[in-house]
Amino acid sequence: MQINVESVNSIKKKLNFEIPADKVSAEVDKAYAEIRKHAAIKGFRKGKVPMSLIEKHYGEKMAEDVVKNLISDTYFKAVSEHGIEAVAYPVIENEPLKKGEPFKYSATVEVFPKVELKEYLDLEVQKEKLELDAAVVDARLKEMQERMAQLAPAPEGHAAQLGDFVTFDFKGSMDGVPFEGGAAEDFQLELGSGRFIPGFEEQMVGLTTGAATTITVTFPEGYGSAELAGKPAQFEIVVKEIKSKELPELNDEFAKEFGEEFETLDLLKAKLAEMNQAQEEARIAGDLRERVFRALVQKNDLEVPEAMVDRQVQMMLDNTKQRLASQRMSLEMMGMTDDSYKAQFRGVAKDQVKGSLIVDAVAEKEGIQLTEEEFEAQLEQISAQTGQPIEKVQQLYKTNERAKDSLMAQMREDKAVQFIIGRAKVTEVPKAEIAENK
Repeated sequence: MQINVESVNSIKKKLNFEIPADKVSAEVDKAYAEIRKHAAIKGFRKGKVPMSLIEKHYGEKMAEDVVKNLISDTYFKAVSEHGIEAVAYPVIENEPLKKGEPFKYSATVEVFPKVELKEYLDLEVQKEKLELDAAVVDARLKEMQERMAQLAPAPEGHAAQLGDFVTFDFKGSMDGVPFEGGAAEDFQLELGSGRFIPGFEEQMVGLTTGAATTITVTFPEGYGSAELAGKPAQFEIVVKEIKSKELPELNDEFAKEFGEEFETLDLLKAKLAEMNQAQEEARIAGDLRERVFRALVQKNDLEVPEAMVDRQVQMMLDNTKQRLASQRMSLEMMGMTDDSYKAQFRGVAKDQVKGSLIVDAVAEKEGIQLTEEEFEAQLEQISAQTGQPIEKVQQLYKTNERAKDSLMAQMREDKAVQFIIGRAKVTEVPKAEIAENK
């Protein structure tokens, strides 16, 4: 067998194969023999169909099976023998299979890039200065109040306002003709929640129990139903009940609802302030990491395989969906689809891939490795964060080699990033100033 390897570019190689005619013939005979065992042709018993009929009826299947086997038997072996670090499945191009003739095919594959480090020490990067805002704690307390609020019937004559829960019947129509899904009874809506068409909830402000009126709104251009998108509609509504939220008083009794450790409101506020500071520090650290990556890419730019970018942007998409789901939101509510998200953030994903590759090269050059103590400390941290016993966490990573390798790779990257930051010229600047320089 002849194999020729050519470099298409720094991240792509093309392997050209020529498999001898005798090997091809042997595989063809083998495939037909296997097909003949199970071939079902009227007038013949299984295993007794003449080969001429087998070739006539199953020629395409034979060629498909043989090509698949020949490529499988030769491609992976060649990749291993030539030390090619493929990052994705290859693109195969082949000539028609003919018994008694050599079979030729090519496999073009993206490969792991080689990083040539130029500059990674003494990088000049900005870091956001930690500035805590006491209003954040007040806002968090307000959210907690809202979650514990009780609904109570509004006093007689009360005019609905934003934040009230209104129960009403409605019938929607366009030019006097009702449309599908445009009517409901005893529907409850929090005014100001944004659940209805823009402008609908605002027009309900000021209504009282028993009020009957008509609200006119225009469906958004991007509305899910093409029949309604961008068109005006009228809704006849009848208000049946209005409930207002009664917020609990912010005092020590309120604080105790969130755990025995919060005996006073001051203790709860202190915990919220501590959590806010930890979140801000983590956000600033993440932003600094991104800036380091961008600086590294500027100094050590390289080509990266599209397959690696595809995987990174998919991971970003999955993480975004999970985060939104935890907030009871979705990508669609943000006005995006999977495809539009990937298109918008592909550039970010590419820079992240480049940054990770460069940082990995720095770790290799500087001999940065993990100690057993560091790994065990990370497992203890995972145990504390998840609430799982340390023994269970340790067992997980002992029995799951892939999970352990992934964790260690991330830890090694984090350690290398800290090495680079420790030798960088980091300037702290206010948030408003750093935002201008993004």
